[in-house]
Amino acid sequence: MRDHPTGDELLETARQVLRDELMPALPSDKRMAALMMANALSIAARQLKQGDAAERAELVALETLLSEPFALTSDKHTSLRAALITANRTLAQWIRSGRADEGGLRESIRAHLASTTRHKVAESNPKYLGIKA
Repeated sequence: MRDHPTGDELLETARQVLRDELMPALPSDKRMAALMMANALSIAARQLKQGDAAERAELVALETLLSEPFALTSDKHTSLRAALITANRTLAQWIRSGRADEGGLRESIRAHLASTTRHKVAESNPKYLGIKA
């Protein structure tokens, strides 16, 4: 167990100091860069807090949709990312080939893409979805 402050708490503190103390003191032409940094810190904190649960869920959903397992190797982070890239490429090939143009598969893929996009927006810009960050 890690002591406090945790990594996500440190990122949140850094973001607050940047926004509340440093940004007001910056020249106006530097505030946009500082705001982008504050937003990046927020995204990093949300990703750290969530871990790889969303990517794992996406991989399981893709394996179900495509009826194909995508193997993970011993390096779990690199392996998960590689498996997701492969699975998403396979899905893209199905879509390009017209294999997913009709029926239940089309709706399942549409729902998967909507869910994945919603998660990405929740991570990068939760206010857009009405989620309190």
